[in-house]
Amino acid sequence: MGEKNSQMSSTDAYESGLLKLKIRFFRLLKQIKKEFQLLKTDKINLFIALALPPLIIWMFASMSSAGASEIIPVKCTVVSNDSNVYVAQDNYTITTYWDNFTEKYLEAVERSKYLDLVEFYDASEDKYAMETAREELRDGKIGIIIEIPVEFSEFLSTGLPGIIECIPDSTEIFYIQEKLNAVEDSIDLFVEDNHLDPQFVLMEYEEYSVPSDYNFRFNYSMIILFSFMIFGISTVLTILVVVQEKPIPRLLLTPAKKHEILLSKYITYLIILALQVFLILSTALLNGLYVAGSIFDIFLALFILGFTGVSLGMFISTVSKTKTEANQLFFAAFIVIVLLSGIFVPIESMPEYLQIVAFILPLSHGTPMINGILSKGKSVFCFDFFALLILSAAFILLSFLVIKRKRYEV
Repeated sequence: MGEKNSQMSSTDAYESGLLKLKIRFFRLLKQIKKEFQLLKTDKINLFIALALPPLIIWMFASMSSAGASEIIPVKCTVVSNDSNVYVAQDNYTITTYWDNFTEKYLEAVERSKYLDLVEFYDASEDKYAMETAREELRDGKIGIIIEIPVEFSEFLSTGLPGIIECIPDSTEIFYIQEKLNAVEDSIDLFVEDNHLDPQFVLMEYEEYSVPSDYNFRFNYSMIILFSFMIFGISTVLTILVVVQEKPIPRLLLTPAKKHEILLSKYITYLIILALQVFLILSTALLNGLYVAGSIFDIFLALFILGFTGVSLGMFISTVSKTKTEANQLFFAAFIVIVLLSGIFVPIESMPEYLQIVAFILPLSHGTPMINGILSKGKSVFCFDFFALLILSAAFILLSFLVIKRKRYEV
């Protein structure tokens, strides 16, 4: 009889536990439905989450395409130190016409569609030629100085290689290579026109570069833009979702508990995040994004980075008492995260204590992970992925602990 009662009691306990679980599940579903209804009324947040990122990508794609199709020549100044006086070992000097190679190179510069010759200075006639050219470079009138050294024509006439020196404006670091490429084009024309021998052919074997039929400007921009956009927008969307809530009326109107309300918010915004990543990735692919790895890997990489942003935003929202405090915390945290992301200053060059902080922050893992998938075809399941996963779990755990201990006043 006792065993029968014991079995009945265990069955009743099991059914009771199952019933409670079903009640909690359906209650959570109702909470998620309410969260979507609240989100539906917030048109600005919906626009920021779903419409703004694709628009930004379309804008970048159009700007990159326009920049790639239109050739903007680099303004340059040529300074020639080429001498037309030959000095023999017995101090015998003779005037020659070897400096005509300078004139031929100037013709090649004028023919090049990548260079715009602003001024030519002959240092043999103007001893301040280089100083004048440097002033033009400083004032922004030109982008590069091309210097022809002494004995340039003499070397070429005797079959030796001539040297051309370049001084580019390095304040715009992203365009230095373009300026050097423009000079290289003029040299190619110069060598071809004058049948110079010996000729040197540079063979380049590039690894992990963007294929020629893709827009490299757009692809390189996306590597950085993905990290900032996914992480930044997902964080902005969630920093106010808890602090703007009026908890007492909400709890009186619904039997949901505080942790259930927070869980429903997480689920709601993760669904929004998945849709956001899908729209962003689809727009980027339609505009010519090159993905060396798999689409699933880049989708999961963007999602885990956005997941970290959602977790951080929820944590800021739970610890903040007012909207102003939440905004201030986000701004302070985002500045530190961006500065220590490794995008502007390599993490390896930072002091050791800053390196430790940088490797804890999300963007130091997001950009390398995205770059590895897009450029090198790496798998998403790497150290950076698991670092972001652990960081997200830590923020989620802290959020639930904070909201559990938080006391609200009526």
